[in-house]
Amino acid sequence: MKPSRSLLLGMLFCTALCWSAEQDWLPHAPLAHEPTADLPPTPPSIEVVPGAPGEWHCTFRLEPKGPVTSVALAGSFNGWSRTADMLRDPDQDGVWECATTLPNGRHCYKFVVDGDRWMPDPRNPQGESDGHEGRNSVLLLGRVARLDASDGRVGDGRIDTHALEHDPRSPTYFQVLGDNRFLLRYQTLSHDVERVFAISPTGATVEMHAVSAGPLFTLYETTIELQPVDVPSEPVAARQVHYSFVLQDAARRGTDPRGVLTSRFTPGGTFRTPDWARDAIWYQIMVDRFRNGDPSNDPPHTHPWTSDWFELKPYEQVDDQTFYKSAVFLRLYGGDLAGLEQQLDYLQALGVNALYLNPIFEAEGHHKYNATNFLHIDDEFGVKGDYAKVVEQEDLNDPATWQWTASDKLFLKFIEKAHARGFRVILDGVFNHVGTRHPAFRDVQAKGPDSPYADWFEIKSWEPFEYVGWAGHDSLPVFRKNATGLASENAKLHIFNVTRRWMDPDNDGDPRDGIDGWRLDVPNEVPEAFWVEWRQLVKSINPDAYITGEIWDRADLWLDGRHFDAVMNYQFAKAVIPWAMFDQMKLSASEMDRRLTELRLAYPQVATDVMQNLVDSHDTDRLASMARNPDRGYDHENRIQDNGPTYDNGKPTAEQYQRTRLVALVQMTYLGAPMIYYGDEVGMWGADDPTCRKPMLWRDLQPYAKPEENHVMRDHLRFYRDIIALRKSHAALRRGDFETLVADDDQDVWCFLRTAKQERLIVALTPARTAQTVRIPLSKTGAERWQVRYKSGAEARLKQTDDTLEITIPPIGGVVLLAD
Repeated sequence: MKPSRSLLLGMLFCTALCWSAEQDWLPHAPLAHEPTADLPPTPPSIEVVPGAPGEWHCTFRLEPKGPVTSVALAGSFNGWSRTADMLRDPDQDGVWECATTLPNGRHCYKFVVDGDRWMPDPRNPQGESDGHEGRNSVLLLGRVARLDASDGRVGDGRIDTHALEHDPRSPTYFQVLGDNRFLLRYQTLSHDVERVFAISPTGATVEMHAVSAGPLFTLYETTIELQPVDVPSEPVAARQVHYSFVLQDAARRGTDPRGVLTSRFTPGGTFRTPDWARDAIWYQIMVDRFRNGDPSNDPPHTHPWTSDWFELKPYEQVDDQTFYKSAVFLRLYGGDLAGLEQQLDYLQALGVNALYLNPIFEAEGHHKYNATNFLHIDDEFGVKGDYAKVVEQEDLNDPATWQWTASDKLFLKFIEKAHARGFRVILDGVFNHVGTRHPAFRDVQAKGPDSPYADWFEIKSWEPFEYVGWAGHDSLPVFRKNATGLASENAKLHIFNVTRRWMDPDNDGDPRDGIDGWRLDVPNEVPEAFWVEWRQLVKSINPDAYITGEIWDRADLWLDGRHFDAVMNYQFAKAVIPWAMFDQMKLSASEMDRRLTELRLAYPQVATDVMQNLVDSHDTDRLASMARNPDRGYDHENRIQDNGPTYDNGKPTAEQYQRTRLVALVQMTYLGAPMIYYGDEVGMWGADDPTCRKPMLWRDLQPYAKPEENHVMRDHLRFYRDIIALRKSHAALRRGDFETLVADDDQDVWCFLRTAKQERLIVALTPARTAQTVRIPLSKTGAERWQVRYKSGAEARLKQTDDTLEITIPPIGGVVLLAD
């Protein structure tokens, strides 16, 4: 997804026109912009030429060692896609290159060789950790990209045009609100301008107000009425609006350097997300590790549920296996659908109402990200042996031949029972790769280029047979891609038909018997055009289906109304955890608040409301272990097998558990939908994969091995039930507006206001080891009388005068106030 593509809110894009008669309605001439004065120093592997104001034409080059078949440029500017920007070797001299246009700013990137070998730019010395034991290369474009803080001064009559930004392709800057009203935002260098105005061709001028002021940039916002006009000669119905911006500092006034801006959008393209997802409290479940409810479907050598995690059983002590060399990754504990159904009472008592299941389709191993077949539920989760009875009778390209196994029917019955209790259920969609036992891949292995599935996979060589495996894993052959998605039309149709199968199983047009949506695994590995078409399919089957993507970085490009409804909000975790848990690398309250503000402004409100606000998952260390191992980058240096003695996998202390409860309280009171990783609520702990995937702790199965360490922490569970009930009791916490009241770095206090209709709540939090007292003017709260609705400790106090609220917050805890 290059910055020049139309991306957001119904295929939006912006065209900057030259100063001409078409701009006669502008009250001032465009500000002068001299990009040649801003040429950055660049590594020898990148040729940079100034383009339009604020843009650079960049040619990246790589000379790989040895023969290669493909090279891609993946980075923060294209969603880390392996296919969006492909390099070519035009002179057949071993020098691969590609050209793209990038805006001012800081850009991280890598080269991807032969589809699976990621490498930093060997000729670029500037880089940073990628958070996964490797490095990203870094390219800085523009003067401002090299600043840590603004050097602007209000009132000096100078306006730094290199810091000005308005990109209608991003919801940060442009959103369609309906009824000819539009939200506009504009970025300037902080402390650089006195006033910013939005203007329309009718002469309407609206002053903008600052919604975010950081050390480097300030973001201004307003809503404005604009008159859309038809766009002639467009292949799809489109409309466009014209507007610009006026900046003032002292006596200097001028419009945006591009003059008039034109943004196009498709009528009726307003971004809509499922209303039920605003009330969702998610619970993530890895089925093999949740509960064994039916021993009859247990796999061979089912591992004892309550045994010592690090102890090898005799069947694991073969072929030179060690704990981290194969043994633990091959374990199966026998969790199944019967166990999941039996524990719906537990989940309902906990208070969660939306279940995200890690993959459950037929596959080897415990995690199931190596699908053997998307058509069927794994028979070790259902009825053992039923898959083998049908697989040879089915044609992957012909849905008419597809059958329903007993395991499939068991899952559909589970959906019916879960729905009857008010649960929503989404599945993990792994549509980038499969496992080597998948019928299509096995056919390709057997028949080579004569296989009807030969075009499904990224084959590097037929003789000898070589293919691309996801992230270099031969066990995960990837689907072949092109600019529009999956290169094979039959592979695409197969995925589409699989989607229909599980969303409307009886194909009667009523999706209530199907799943409620999808979590998409590594969706950035598939060209975005595929997801545009796939979303249209999903929403045509069930307009209220929920689509969330596994995007670890900022997700601006994906939350545009054309791709996903939400993402797994790892950026939320990356802001909150360093504030609540860290020591040496701790974030201040104001910096944490700034980062969360930036996220809220980056996405449309309808996406922010339904984001999956997780703090850990099957791909990270557990939250309690993060508290025991502070001052690390998120999901960084957290695997025992890689980091050994530098990672402390011991049971967390009482204070460390208290910090996890503070983080959970943030989850339950902040915007978006909180998500709990199974077992966090009973105190489970452990390093990253595999130790974050221990079997669930259950009171009726106690004692476990090492019972002093492995037992259900009843107080911890009670806390989770209480704060979940708190969230469910107050619409303002689930659906309300958000306003920061206090972000005090000296006291390490963060307070915010949540409002919805007549309901108002104040949330006051601190990670400090001593109680903190904060005073808030009543005039900022919108109410005259308040009462304590929730407190995490006995030290909590509320004292109210005629004009002030005085709140004492317990150590490493919080207080929630409700307006009378």
